Amino acid sequence: MKRYKLVMLLVLGSIVFSCTPKKNNLIAIDILLTPSEVVDQQALHLNALIKENNPSSMQLDKNHIPHITLLQGYVKEDDLPEIKKSLKGLFEIVDNENLYARSMVYNKETEDSFAMIQIENTEALSKIHIEAIARMKPFVVQNGSESAFVPNPDGSPIGTFTIEYVSNFIEKYSYDNFDPHISLGVAKKVFLDSLNENVFQPVRFMAPSLGLYQLGDSGTAQKQLWSSNPETADQ
Repeated sequence: MKRYKLVMLLVLGSIVFSCTPKKNNLIAIDILLTPSEVVDQQALHLNALIKENNPSSMQLDKNHIPHITLLQGYVKEDDLPEIKKSLKGLFEIVDNENLYARSMVYNKETEDSFAMIQIENTEALSKIHIEAIARMKPFVVQNGSESAFVPNPDGSPIGTFTIEYVSNFIEKYSYDNFDPHISLGVAKKVFLDSLNENVFQPVRFMAPSLGLYQLGDSGTAQKQLWSSNPETADQ
């Protein structure tokens, strides 16, 4: 009789467990363009100099790649296979298109400022941005939290600004407000003046690939989930 009760408890427990809704984790994603090697190396060099001036600034490296964001948002992790399928062919919009890293921009009215390489917003760039949103809208959800990001190595929390920026990307930073750029980090304005005058070089380039990444803090592209270039794709 005891054995029968034990078996029934196990059966009932398995039924309850199987009926429990599966937790569908959210991840913060960035659909992006990778810059050419020349632009990539210039961004890494400028960022390294900014880090010397301000060690607390964001860092660019092989795990935090320089990139041009087309779309950020929160999606369900279980939807990733369908998201990857939907991205196929998207890169063709800008494949072999000339892009232009035209200037280094930052706020010249403040003592400290966030610096970026401004990418000229061409017709092709605007088109791929709008098409990325159209393809992702069925998958983008709200209410993402810190757990959606790649954790900071030191265990520090993901910044509130980053969490809210991803939530508001389509509403506040898209379409007419789309501002293609490569983030460099925060430094003193006078130091950025020097970099702008003596280091930054405008350059025309072609983007070699489109990628899907999981975001880390400060909007850094950290974990590659998919790439239009099979040679660089992790998955």
